[in-house]
Amino acid sequence: MIETFEQALQLANEFLATKERKNYYESKGISEPYPEYAGMLVELSDDLVSQIRTLKERYGQDFVNHLQEIIDDEDVISDMFYGDPVDINLDYVYHQYTFKIHELKPDGTTNVYSCNIDLKDEEYARLLAWHLYDEHLTINILRQRDGNLYNTIMRGIDGHYYQPEGYLWVENPYVATLDEAKADAETIIRQHDIKCGGGYLVLTNLR
Repeated sequence: MIETFEQALQLANEFLATKERKNYYESKGISEPYPEYAGMLVELSDDLVSQIRTLKERYGQDFVNHLQEIIDDEDVISDMFYGDPVDINLDYVYHQYTFKIHELKPDGTTNVYSCNIDLKDEEYARLLAWHLYDEHLTINILRQRDGNLYNTIMRGIDGHYYQPEGYLWVENPYVATLDEAKADAETIIRQHDIKCGGGYLVLTNLR
């Protein structure tokens, strides 16, 4: 049986090691016209990440002035940063995942919004583990189980729920479905012959 969250997290991490995804990394630049740091996520191939690591080892923080050695298009370098390039954080890889917001309007109709959320591997692994631990997981339940992860996800859907006084809780009649995470959890369930039982999941053949 999956008796602990840690056991479910192990299965999630094993699955992520084989999942094909595009890798995003945080790039930092000095935003103009203000001398402040601004960050954005950029898609980088494994080969380009390796080359950037080599530049960092060779030139230290001055590596940004040598990016043209591996990227021959100044426009591409410019698009990787807001303003003047400062750094690319290669310690954490992010991936984009799909979520949907179902908004029930007063007249009984429903609007559906699709959102792409950027999460680190460790964050997505926790989300998968919660799906394995509780087959009925919703964003509302996640808020109770893992407040930090809930807040991270909600920051990615601020276009629908941000208010001047802060982020709103997602409550009925608003429902966020974690589509991609649910599908990946179902794949893990099939791979390991996990059977449903009592609202949780029973592992019958851990390989």
